[in-house]
Amino acid sequence: MWNGPTVEVLIAARVLQGIGGAMIIPTSMMLVRTAVPAEKMGLAMGIWGAVGALAVAIGPSLGGVVTDFVNWRWIFYINVPIIIVAFPFILLAFKGFKDIKSPFKLDVLGMLVVSVALYFLTYAILQGEKLGWTSTTIYIYFSISIIATLLFIFIEKRAKVPLVDFSIFNNKHYLGGILSNFLGGILLMGTLILLPVYLTQVKDFTTLYASFLITPLSAVMLIVAPIVGRIIDKIGYQVPMLFGYVFTVSGFIFLLKLTPDTEFPMLITMMSLLGTGLGIIMVTSVTVCTVSVSEKHVSLGSGIFATARNLGGALGVSLFVSITLSFLNQYANDIVDDGVERFENSEIPDAVKTIAIDNLKGKKDSFFEGEQKVEDFKVSKEMSDQFIAMKMEEALKQMPKTVEVNASPDIEKKITAMVNAEIENIEKEVKAIQSNIRNDAQGYIVEAMTKAFWCGLLLTCLFSLSLIFLRKKHVEG
Repeated sequence: MWNGPTVEVLIAARVLQGIGGAMIIPTSMMLVRTAVPAEKMGLAMGIWGAVGALAVAIGPSLGGVVTDFVNWRWIFYINVPIIIVAFPFILLAFKGFKDIKSPFKLDVLGMLVVSVALYFLTYAILQGEKLGWTSTTIYIYFSISIIATLLFIFIEKRAKVPLVDFSIFNNKHYLGGILSNFLGGILLMGTLILLPVYLTQVKDFTTLYASFLITPLSAVMLIVAPIVGRIIDKIGYQVPMLFGYVFTVSGFIFLLKLTPDTEFPMLITMMSLLGTGLGIIMVTSVTVCTVSVSEKHVSLGSGIFATARNLGGALGVSLFVSITLSFLNQYANDIVDDGVERFENSEIPDAVKTIAIDNLKGKKDSFFEGEQKVEDFKVSKEMSDQFIAMKMEEALKQMPKTVEVNASPDIEKKITAMVNAEIENIEKEVKAIQSNIRNDAQGYIVEAMTKAFWCGLLLTCLFSLSLIFLRKKHVEG
């Protein structure tokens, strides 16, 4: 991947990475279950979750540092030393363990059909905002995904060795854990995609600095995860999961109060509350999904868990971004109209006013694309020369013809100086109006984000109904 000569090669290499990652997560869950006794499973999965939170915490920051100070290609080497160190420890930890092997049969047809379903679902979710949620293409993609899903269920019900044994969902504890895990993926990735935008577009921080500032969200998860795991071992799943939902709801309620002027300590509080809630939900859900399934369903349960988390993450990114952009597109008209009114009511010369208004109207459909920086407005040399020529012509008309030739050079110097001073004032006034427009835009960006956070709050309340599936302290495997 590091030496990928084309975009196609880079994408293909990323596909291979995705396949590897898809294997590692469920396998690591199975290894933990194999190595740890049931009474310590909560603590073990808490540590497992903490390591994942650590990766989320340092990943963006480390990637930003490597990209800024070395080269973006080197970010693909970050995993290599980790793998080199981890592999011997895995061999050592499971020395003496004997795998229970069974004949391997792959449900090829089921795998192909479910791949089609997931591909078109994910693609439709990610492209919905760009192509339009009501576009024919998106309808077709969603329809293909639904049809493929129904076909997959039909195939699996009749397969001798199904890829997914749907009887696993008869386990209410597992079902509750999967639902909460799916929610965790939505909320974590949805929030992580918006907060850097707030920090860079509204607070004007650099991308690298913003990546460090969102660390508290995942750092709190790192701290909370092992603590919650130990609590789960003592009192079971329902109470920790309840507190996870309470903290998550509280975090989103605070995020609804986000403004362009929010101080950093308050922002830390918001992220810490949300990180605590998501950390509890994720650790509890992974523990439930690991312990509650029978031995024959361990690998299947782990695979579904990883798929639910990844699918939730893709949905979260698309959902939060789509909601934010949808409202920003609505607000763009208001911002442009208000900006046009500001220019029209200003004392700026009509020629400059027309250019500024035309430029602003031209951005109506793409106002929020890219960084909202206030560009220094400069009157072009052509326009400056026109102003000087116009003023010169007016001055010469008012002078007696007898002094026109001798006096015109001195008059031109005075007029040029006067016009330059006037142009400087014009540029300052235009920039002041642009700055006001940008301040309005920042407010609208935050307002659009709060709409996405409302969605997160409502989803949290809805998915909290899964608590009814977690009633007992111990779950029979």
